[in-house]
Amino acid sequence: MKGNDDLLPWVQNLWGKEPIPDEMQPAIKRLITPQIVERELMALIHEWLDFQRLSKQPGRIVAPPRTGKSISCDVYKLLNKPHRANGRQRVIPVLYLQVPGNCSPGELLTLILEQLNYGASTGTTTALRQRVLRVLKEYKVEMLIIDEANFLKLNTFSEIARIYDLVRLSIILVGTDELDSLIKRNEYVHDRFIECYRFGILSRQEFRDLVQVWEEEIIQLPVPSNLTQEQTLMKLYEKTGGKIGLLDRVMRKAGLLALKQGAKKIDKEILNEVLGRFE
Repeated sequence: MKGNDDLLPWVQNLWGKEPIPDEMQPAIKRLITPQIVERELMALIHEWLDFQRLSKQPGRIVAPPRTGKSISCDVYKLLNKPHRANGRQRVIPVLYLQVPGNCSPGELLTLILEQLNYGASTGTTTALRQRVLRVLKEYKVEMLIIDEANFLKLNTFSEIARIYDLVRLSIILVGTDELDSLIKRNEYVHDRFIECYRFGILSRQEFRDLVQVWEEEIIQLPVPSNLTQEQTLMKLYEKTGGKIGLLDRVMRKAGLLALKQGAKKIDKEILNEVLGRFE
């Protein structure tokens, strides 16, 4: 069984040495497989990304951790899939990548080449840069989205700004508030990425609507769990801080625990057991 890297070990631990009944396999697969729940926020981010891409403008997306910025960008990439022009030339409209901690200029350039499956990715920074510039043009990349950009080394930002100056494609940096403090240390970088799309945690009403969607479209247990009742909703909101990523984790784990216990819904005891681990 394949699925969410975070949930699969949890499922294996939950069942231990017990075999998972065949009839539960489809439900478990659904609960551990990442799914997209459309939100108004995601649509608004995509509209902004469309404008930046078509106008070849750089910018940044800033939001707290686990609020949906990464999934919104990943979905945007999926909505603008690679294709072949005239049946031959490979075209990649949107290139999305997540960078590792303390990412240096050389590591970033290598990562871009690896994401594009483009030959050798070794050599000096200058050689790697020339290769990246060539392949970005060759594959007609219109937008480069760099997620977890707050993990970049300071001199890597200058490398990114240099790529923008040389290729003039839209480059979007995605990260937390720490990203702001980093790029503001360098006027050359800040001037290029000065346009910012910023958002925060879900409002109470957005959170309520999302809980209902999760329960009906993803959890799908035989009996309604009524998780939008005020007392339950308040507890969920307080534990997750209104963050979409944490809500997703709670809901899926609660659904899996209900399956393991043979319950037809997520009752108070099941929800409390899962929430008890969120300190």
